[in-house]
Amino acid sequence: MRSFKFSLSKTSRIILILLVINIAAFSATKSIADKYSPPNTIENENKNLNYIEKGWQIVNWSYNLLKYFKKPNTG
Repeated sequence: MRSFKFSLSKTSRIILILLVINIAAFSATKSIADKYSPPNTIENENKNLNYIEKGWQIVNWSYNLLKYFKKPNTG
């Protein structure tokens, strides 16, 4: 019976290692932030939703501004 060898190129190994480090750093940072952050209240949740809504309004405004200044196709 043959043994199964799984080898990655050097670039793939580096990307995989960086991905694992990134996930570990994110989870550690999130757990520390959750530990020291104030508890979520309804007011905080409404504020977060309001931020999301304002963010989408800015994205839409930026996109419309881009379309306005984009040169028309003169095919």
